Amino acid sequence: MQERPVYLDLTKIRLPMSALASITHRLSGLYIFFITMPLMLYVIKVSTSSKSSFEEMLINLNSISLFSFFFYLSILIFWYHILTGTRHLIMDFFHIGESLRGANYSSIFVLSFWTLSSLVFLGYIFI
Repeated sequence: MQERPVYLDLTKIRLPMSALASITHRLSGLYIFFITMPLMLYVIKVSTSSKSSFEEMLINLNSISLFSFFFYLSILIFWYHILTGTRHLIMDFFHIGESLRGANYSSIFVLSFWTLSSLVFLGYIFI
């Protein structure tokens, strides 16, 4: 009889790309709930309180700071969550890409599309 492993070494397990996309989708959902939502509520509150605070918020977002870094990072993570969520919905409702090969290709496509669109977004913001 074979003994069961005492622990799992996650560094030695090779997950398929679709599993990594699923895990990062869940992690991005946690980030959105705990970081992005409060940050966006704060931005809305400050930017709608007065004209001067709105202009100050624009200056803060256009400068390179920790606040603007988290703001734009939150937008990119939200965009990733939308893309991977759409991928999951297409797989669930239309049964497209349910095979291991199809799921891997769709996750590679989503990651590539997110990377390219994020670079375009960041280029538009900072250039």
